[in-house]
Amino acid sequence: MNFTSEIKKEIIAKIQKRKPEKKGADFKMQKTALLSAYVRAGAEFGVKEGIPTFFIVTETESVAEFFISAFTESFSVEPTVVATMDRLSGRDKLVLQCPLMHSKWILAELGLLSRDEEDIRYGIATRFKKKEDIQIEYIKGAFLSSGSCMIPSENGKSGYHLEFVFSDKKTADDFCKMLWSMDLLAKIIKRKESYVVYIKNKEIISDFLSLIGVSSCLKKFSVIVEKRDEANQNNRAANCYSGNVEKTVQASVKQVMAIERLKDSAIFEDLSEELKGLARFRLDNPAMSLQELADSLKLSKSCLSHRMRRLMELAAKLDDTLEK
Repeated sequence: MNFTSEIKKEIIAKIQKRKPEKKGADFKMQKTALLSAYVRAGAEFGVKEGIPTFFIVTETESVAEFFISAFTESFSVEPTVVATMDRLSGRDKLVLQCPLMHSKWILAELGLLSRDEEDIRYGIATRFKKKEDIQIEYIKGAFLSSGSCMIPSENGKSGYHLEFVFSDKKTADDFCKMLWSMDLLAKIIKRKESYVVYIKNKEIISDFLSLIGVSSCLKKFSVIVEKRDEANQNNRAANCYSGNVEKTVQASVKQVMAIERLKDSAIFEDLSEELKGLARFRLDNPAMSLQELADSLKLSKSCLSHRMRRLMELAAKLDDTLEK
């Protein structure tokens, strides 16, 4: 089961476990908001025999069963269910159709019908925007219908991505504003003929999971984030260490070559004992860093660096002399 399916499964389980006495006075409006979002995000709308209607095609059987149950309970009307197969993918699909004789009334109840009740209304009905608990149910319904949440793969090629897909820009804009009102900062992009509301920030995705109450999925997500962050930190540390080692090696090679040139010249014998001692010790320990050299010679790093610079300067002067 992928992470999107896990979230949808937990949303449904949480809703089904609600006790009647804890449902509250707004429970009917909450359920209507959820159904409205589910239909809006997932349905195809049309006119049949002059009557506005809709149908939904889905492959997610558990979500379809939940929708059928909630739809029937809310409107005392059971949608028509037809099983079919996608010829291209070979996967089974369910087609949920609203009974034509009830479709205009149901669309109006869901806030999906224009005032003249002749056309489909776009955008989110005002009554679903007034209270936070109703907005949360609308967000749940949209996720159950067209939402998805991707988490990083083990190979690290994918990142965090939460999205909702809508067929019209007005609804996508309204939905994006709804998320923003709850500090879930989302963006919109057009993808072919659809409008996608998406979030890529892992902290905001975590806030989303907390908002819709899927505690088990939130816990799993937090563990994934922690492991991914730890792996990234280890990679950065390893890269940094590798870079430092490379710099140390390059510096050591330059120092050894410079000292060998000095040793082959008459200048070397005129050096102070401190510089001679450092030069010989560096030649015997080419892999040591400056700090390791300083510790071995019981010098401060600044003192050792000063002496090493002096050796390098003398080698540079020798090179200039030889070139002339």
